Amino acid sequence: MTFLKKNWCLMIIAVLLFLLVYTIYTSSIPLPDVVNHVDDHITVGFSQIETDNPWRTTQINSFREAFGPSNIDFIYHEPEEYTAKWQQEDITELIREKVDYLVIVPADLDALVPALESAKEAGIPVILIEQSADTIDRDLYMSRISADYLREGAICAQLLAEKYAGRSCNIVEIYGTESSPSAKARSKGFHQALKNYPQLHIIDTEYGNFDRVTAQKAMENALVKTSDSHKSVQAVFAHSDEDGLGALQAIKTAGLSPNDISIVSINGIQDVCKAIIAGEYLGTVESNPKWGFIVETLINQRERGYTPFPTVIIPYNIITEANAVSYFPTAY
Repeated sequence: MTFLKKNWCLMIIAVLLFLLVYTIYTSSIPLPDVVNHVDDHITVGFSQIETDNPWRTTQINSFREAFGPSNIDFIYHEPEEYTAKWQQEDITELIREKVDYLVIVPADLDALVPALESAKEAGIPVILIEQSADTIDRDLYMSRISADYLREGAICAQLLAEKYAGRSCNIVEIYGTESSPSAKARSKGFHQALKNYPQLHIIDTEYGNFDRVTAQKAMENALVKTSDSHKSVQAVFAHSDEDGLGALQAIKTAGLSPNDISIVSINGIQDVCKAIIAGEYLGTVESNPKWGFIVETLINQRERGYTPFPTVIIPYNIITEANAVSYFPTAY
């Protein structure tokens, strides 16, 4: 019996080693249909409709920083409308400009399928920056990069659950842009996690639009509404640090103590690290927007004749009073 167990273990190890070697081998097989641009300039077209927040600005700048020293040119059209229709027209225009690669942050992925099909017909590889692409044909994109937005929302719920263990907690949700895929996923992750924490209750939802000033007005409105209904607010779940900082300012302006209302949010910017260190903020989930080097890596993989990584999930970090000081120097 011992002999059989020993040999069974050896068989399992052998199979795992075989799979590892096979994976490394297949990921190194040159692509037969790659047009090599190594000696020429590569043009990357970037399309998104969210531009009015520091996170997206930092993301765009990270592309420019990554591409600048290399042979990659960057084309980006400032959105004229914040709609999926405008984005489809934008992608069509980038295809007309004969870019070599497309990087897309979809406003509505399903609505962009015709544009993605046009890119495929033109032989332009697409890199999606998207939570999930399960609803579209896998042949329509080369690679997908994503933060785990669902997980980010769930972690915010966990932070509040730990803070208010055994105590009731009324929460105001400060939503990002209504059409934003990241906002929808963060909200969904938070709401799903709340099922595990019956002491946590969302009593109002307002739209901050990933903007500090708008979020301040949204939180002011929430405080008036909850006061009129004789409900107290113990916490805020903000979809971004900008939304959270706007909520913090509204709390201060209302003469309330930040110590009495715990704020959690997502991004990990320096201003929030400062607020955490000052004891005015419970925590944030780092969602680093500097993805330019990842896009450059994927492009270089393909240009050198190898299969690019099909999916890249950005790791997250939880920032609280325990580690905010150490995170501050590298925060954006």
